[in-house]
Amino acid sequence: MEKEKLVINTLVFIDDLKSGVPQSNIIDKVNKLGIKSIEVRREFIKDFNKEIIDIKEKANIYNINLFYSVPECLFRADKLRRKEIEGYFNEAYNMNCHNVKMNIGEVNELSVEDVKEIDELCKKYEIKLTVENDQTCENGKSEKIYNFLKRDRDLGGNISFTFDVANWIFQDEDPIKNSELLKDFVSYIHLKNADDNRKNTLLDTGILNLEKILNNLPKNLPMALEYPCTSIEEVKLEIEKALKL
Repeated sequence: MEKEKLVINTLVFIDDLKSGVPQSNIIDKVNKLGIKSIEVRREFIKDFNKEIIDIKEKANIYNINLFYSVPECLFRADKLRRKEIEGYFNEAYNMNCHNVKMNIGEVNELSVEDVKEIDELCKKYEIKLTVENDQTCENGKSEKIYNFLKRDRDLGGNISFTFDVANWIFQDEDPIKNSELLKDFVSYIHLKNADDNRKNTLLDTGILNLEKILNNLPKNLPMALEYPCTSIEEVKLEIEKALKL
């Protein structure tokens, strides 16, 4: 892959996050690694008023492109969470971030009005919205994701998909098969590997054939490293591995 397409999710620096290091400081580390895209995780923001501005300013200094991971659902009890979604989009907008990732949530079938409202919010805040296969049964099943994205597209929507390579094993699903099923919707990739115990591993030590999975997906998409590393040296090695894929 091309280096300019590589993204560092701040989960890579999990020890920093757990110790309270603000993600604006992690941007310093990412910049020193020569990477120009970072995925900020909402669950680790404590002081939204301050940290969002700090992230924006730091990203502007280094010309860093931002992605925003929001571990929240679009729907609850079959109702679009418009007010909450607008709040998340506003946070992204205030960071000068235009890529937001969420989960589908509880919805049986998208309505024309749902698609219209989501599209209006995306246009208002200049957001490219993706949904992801997370590690839960609620949001991680390929059939549900495919049906949701197909319905959205049929109704003229613009939601695309963040394909998390390793999360499928939490559903006992085949990542290779799912890469074929969902490839037409994919606009972003979360790159990681996992072992038989459903724990994330370094890229070359898990059970997944990453090259075979990626060969089924569109080329030249942004691709994020999204798993904990133990040191900056380990991060550098993982970047080298990713660039060879």
